[in-house]
Amino acid sequence: MGKIAVHGFVNTDIICQVDAFAEVDQETEVSSLQFLPGGSAANVAVGLSRLGEEVYFLGAVGQHAYTSFLLDSMEKVRRDHIQIVDEASSGMVMVLVDKQGLRTMYTYPGANVQYEVSQVPDDFCLDLDFLHLSSPHLSSAEQLFAWKKKKPQLRISFDPSSLLTKKGLGPIEALLAETDILFVNRSELQDLVGDRIVEQALQDLHGLGVKEIFVKLGKEGAVYSSVTERIYLPSLTVKAVDSTGSGDAFAVGVLYGLSKGWDKGKVLQAGITLGARVVQQVGARTGLPYAGEWEVR
Repeated sequence: MGKIAVHGFVNTDIICQVDAFAEVDQETEVSSLQFLPGGSAANVAVGLSRLGEEVYFLGAVGQHAYTSFLLDSMEKVRRDHIQIVDEASSGMVMVLVDKQGLRTMYTYPGANVQYEVSQVPDDFCLDLDFLHLSSPHLSSAEQLFAWKKKKPQLRISFDPSSLLTKKGLGPIEALLAETDILFVNRSELQDLVGDRIVEQALQDLHGLGVKEIFVKLGKEGAVYSSVTERIYLPSLTVKAVDSTGSGDAFAVGVLYGLSKGWDKGKVLQAGITLGARVVQQVGARTGLPYAGEWEVR
């Protein structure tokens, strides 16, 4: 892949395991409580770094609460352009996971949304081959997409997440026109183009300018789409313990496969394989492999 930068959130995940989610005005007991590093973009950066890629992280942490914990959790990811925000707390996410491995999340963005792209040196993007944006703050995303004007051959992958797609197509339509690779799940797809069959929704997004799309369908598998090609692959049968970070692991597998020049079927299978691996353990990064610890069949 050459040199890659990843932008987005880095969080402390407070993972609470429960028998079932509480209803409104009800209470449920937490059977297990863990504090683990997370954040969609940080998970992708660490995952690619573990597989041997040179990765720079573009994100922010606060001076208060878990700063050292989050910085240390980046492992071998380059931290040259991580910003520490004065008088701010780092991002945190409360993750509730039930017996089926399903989750609900409550996010406190904290310092994540205070990242200043203008502080990154002007020539940094000229050495990049790939830029991945995962659940970015909209204003930062717009500034980072503008790097394509400086380096037209820069490939940008975009995982907007429901935090952006719930706002509808309008706010990110211009970004999609510049997107080389888009990651969405079924509900995010519907947020953007309405309640349509997947095939029609994909055509609509390609019509906006998106070159390649990977759609995560959960237990039903995943789809790869370009203007000229569609590939569907089923999910792997595993016992899901915690779905936190499964989409991030999917992106790691896809981006790694693309970096190696694999055919698109193998790239899609790589995403499915890593997504399935992560859900079998608690925590977004626990199941992310190091080089030599996994294979795509």
